Amino acid sequence: MNMTRFVIACVAVILLSLHTSAWADKLIELEQTFQAQQQSLQQLQQEMHRLRQERFAQQDEVTRRVMEVEQKAAEVAASSMLTGYEPVPGKGFFMRSADGQFELRVRGFIQTWMQVEGARNEEDFPGVVDGQDLTKAGLARHDPSTFRLRRTRIIISGQIYKDFGFLIEPEFTGSTRLEETWLNYTYAPWAKVTVGQYKARFGLEMLTSSRDLDFAERAVISKALSPEYQIGATVEGNLKLATLPVYYGVGIYNGCGRVDQCSGGIDNDGDKEFTGRVTFSPPMPFGNLTIGLNADHRTFRVVRGKGAADPGGATTPVGSGSPFHRFNPVGPTGVKLAGNGEGGTQNGFLINGNRVTGGGDIVFDIYPFIIKGEYTYASQERDGLGAGSTNLDNLIMQGGYGSIGYWLFGNKLKGLQAIGRYEHVRIDDNKGKFTAPVTVANERPMELRSGTFGLNWFINSNVRLRGNYILTDLRPGRNAVGMSNSTHGEIAHQGIAEFQVQF
Repeated sequence: MNMTRFVIACVAVILLSLHTSAWADKLIELEQTFQAQQQSLQQLQQEMHRLRQERFAQQDEVTRRVMEVEQKAAEVAASSMLTGYEPVPGKGFFMRSADGQFELRVRGFIQTWMQVEGARNEEDFPGVVDGQDLTKAGLARHDPSTFRLRRTRIIISGQIYKDFGFLIEPEFTGSTRLEETWLNYTYAPWAKVTVGQYKARFGLEMLTSSRDLDFAERAVISKALSPEYQIGATVEGNLKLATLPVYYGVGIYNGCGRVDQCSGGIDNDGDKEFTGRVTFSPPMPFGNLTIGLNADHRTFRVVRGKGAADPGGATTPVGSGSPFHRFNPVGPTGVKLAGNGEGGTQNGFLINGNRVTGGGDIVFDIYPFIIKGEYTYASQERDGLGAGSTNLDNLIMQGGYGSIGYWLFGNKLKGLQAIGRYEHVRIDDNKGKFTAPVTVANERPMELRSGTFGLNWFINSNVRLRGNYILTDLRPGRNAVGMSNSTHGEIAHQGIAEFQVQF
């Protein structure tokens, strides 16, 4: 019995030892497997980290390349030029950078006239009257009906970095000359500085471009007293006072006209011209109203044998060593209205000294009507023109016009407009009895009344036909002898047909 138990115990011990050894081996095997899996997991984690780093690097590279491409595209776009043609009148052909910083425009226009004069009828001229040969003056004054090339201009303009602008406008009719050229800098809408040769800021009609005039020619008073093209500098801008839109412009100029009229392109006499203009547009229950006020101070003296001139030819130095200037208004067809000096007749008005000019203008636009008016008053010194070189009373030069237009249909893009204008100009010393200079006793006060009737046909925005019929009553009548159909100073009849193309 005991032996049996012993055998069983030995067998049990042997079996237990064998089983424990197998579990130990299994545990070691499991530990080795776990360690191998941990190593694999670490390797996988490292690989995943490496892949993430590569992905981030690739994303950064893609982003960088996209930004480079976008930057290059922006640079190319900024350096590229847009070209084209704008059919809006006055815009013309253009080249413009895509960012709008730079622009170059080329445009222009041509105006041709058919000027119609009535018969001369020289056999009815009055001959010699009060020692003046009116027949000789009339023959010199009469112009035949003729075709004329009125204006031919190319305009080059542009902007640099948006704030800086320029314009060059030569005139090719007759002898080529520089009509207008300037540079400007715009600090803000209310502050712009312009330097160069351009129209001094004075007068509604004078500041209107010749391609946008309501009539073939400006009113007599506008051409006679508005400064027109001068060399100088202007500060101007647009602002609002409460809700009232206001424009202002003040300038200082040489006062001797265009560069070709100023000897050597510099100020002839050293006296500067000062000009100012203000316009405002009050709110209206209907239509649009604009009111303008103008002021100008300039000097007409001959210094070192040189004087000042108006581009329109109304005021010029007498020349031939004379120390004076001559003022002689010019009609729409170029006739000197205060006499032409032929046959001992009057030859304008001698002047010498300062001229102070002021005036106002108005525009009221309520479709289909448009109403415009302008009045100008000037006081001109006549220093040294009396007996013993005494000063005469100032010459008072004043006048104005009023016009009304009616659109039969359409507008300036395509339409037909009927329009009329009345003018009145008077030149006197306002002392009751006119005192003429001692050297030209034949000077007399001048008075003009004129009416113009016209049609403006805008075939399209760039092509226009117009016809003007002009009636002129001029006093003294001897200054009108020889004008169209005028043999004794009666009303003169003239016509102008104009064809304009702008591009």
